[in-house]
Amino acid sequence: MLDWIKQFSGKLDHPLRDAKAAQDLIAELPKGVSIESLEQISHWVESVKDTPGFACDDRLAVIRLLDQAGAPHADFLFNEFFSRIHQLEKRTRSIWDVLCTYWGRLAEAYAGCVADFEHGEKGANKVVGDMPLAAARALRAANRRFKLRHLRFVRIDAAEWAPLYRLYALTELKRFDDSSVVAYAREVHTTVRAELQKIILLYLAAPHEFPPAQLELSFRVLERFAISAAWSRVPQDDCNFVFNLSAGGPPAHMPVKEAAGASRRFIGGGPALSKLAELRQLCEQNMLSEEQRFGKEFSPAQIITVIKHLQRYLSVAPPHRRYARARAAAQVSVVHGLKPICQRVTKIELGSGVALSEDMDLKAKTANIMKLVAEEVESTPETWVQKDQSEWGLGADIPPELGKWAEPGKLCGIQFNGEKFWCVGIVRRIDSDATLHCGIRIFSKRPVSVWLRVLGVGEHQADNWASSTGSFSFDYLRAIMLPDALKSHDHPVMILENKRYVPGQLCEVMMGEHSRQIKLMEFIEEGEDYVRAAFEWQQPAKG
Repeated sequence: MLDWIKQFSGKLDHPLRDAKAAQDLIAELPKGVSIESLEQISHWVESVKDTPGFACDDRLAVIRLLDQAGAPHADFLFNEFFSRIHQLEKRTRSIWDVLCTYWGRLAEAYAGCVADFEHGEKGANKVVGDMPLAAARALRAANRRFKLRHLRFVRIDAAEWAPLYRLYALTELKRFDDSSVVAYAREVHTTVRAELQKIILLYLAAPHEFPPAQLELSFRVLERFAISAAWSRVPQDDCNFVFNLSAGGPPAHMPVKEAAGASRRFIGGGPALSKLAELRQLCEQNMLSEEQRFGKEFSPAQIITVIKHLQRYLSVAPPHRRYARARAAAQVSVVHGLKPICQRVTKIELGSGVALSEDMDLKAKTANIMKLVAEEVESTPETWVQKDQSEWGLGADIPPELGKWAEPGKLCGIQFNGEKFWCVGIVRRIDSDATLHCGIRIFSKRPVSVWLRVLGVGEHQADNWASSTGSFSFDYLRAIMLPDALKSHDHPVMILENKRYVPGQLCEVMMGEHSRQIKLMEFIEEGEDYVRAAFEWQQPAKG
């Protein structure tokens, strides 16, 4: 009888039935931020989302209050998760689970408000002007959830795209997909379409190839520039990616011209790539203001590395696999870090009688000057299970309890089963489905470890300073020459210790009587403990 009376009176039987009830309940939460409070708010979001009978305006008002209440907890917990992302412990996993659940429910709740409006539910006429905001926030929450999954190398299932497309299609139908809104306070204007573009462009940029810091940076870069991407209902030269609003599934590169269709949408880097190029130029000239750096924690080198990656993958000709993969079943030995790799690969000793030609062929007076220095190693190689192999890459499963260091961008040495010498490569992708699977790109099959003596740049060369003052001490750094690596603008490539790249810097390759000078020409990418750069040989001084 009581339930019938409540129904007849029009009062919804729910503890968060309207904004006033929601404010009262939120006020009872413990002070301070905590994972428990976010779990409670997440539960409330789910309850409001799934309970029938809410008027459109009441449901949206309550969801917005819960969003506002959850934001401080979610931001704090994400920062904590990110700071301990390499610590594989229970709390890190718990934070990830709670954040994924919360942002997933929040996205569905806002999308549900838009669906209520579409169906003309009670109070729909009161929220007409709020629909662009609700849809934009739904996609923003979905984007944050996707980012979390990328950070843990969890694949995005094809079915997860359908709700996003369905929401966007509705905004197109109602003609507010391009309406300008401020999604949250102190932000620049955005649109529903721009929020979808952020999700799509990050996915197309191969986020599985980013280490966590670079992934977070790419997320922030696209937050700013995705709104400038090219977008069309028909194929265009700068819209070389396609997705289907009705069929679902992830966006994909369009290798050939595809016919227009009612539900097909085309997207590409477009003007966003030009803006990225301008930003990269400012970085290379060290003219980037503090406001443009996306956070004090990111260096110009990191920003350049990320921008080059985005330019490559969002261009009209994105990378594709050039070499066929063949199945392989073997064990491979793997080490990581520049110094342990240098201790294992072919090494040039001072005074050994070795000459390194401009094409980086080793020429020796004796037959035993190239050797592996296994007795000097800093770490023990791990044994992984190789699954496939191509000309310049391999895929391997990482056994449990191993590879805790593995993430995209990590430099590694690889020794194939039965081989004597070591290759040098980089972890390019990680998949953490049933097993942890790693894809490695091989830079060189015959790398050479050398020492470089830093000479300086131009008139500030170290030998000039030494002759004038008599007090200069030379700086030395490790490097790995990559004789068979793909050249960059016709320049050979090498790997240096991190943060040691200076454009135009001269270095001496230490080989005793056969020492040669090189000039650093081009920054390619920065990793955790290395920089990959192009160089050119300098002509020996006459006499």
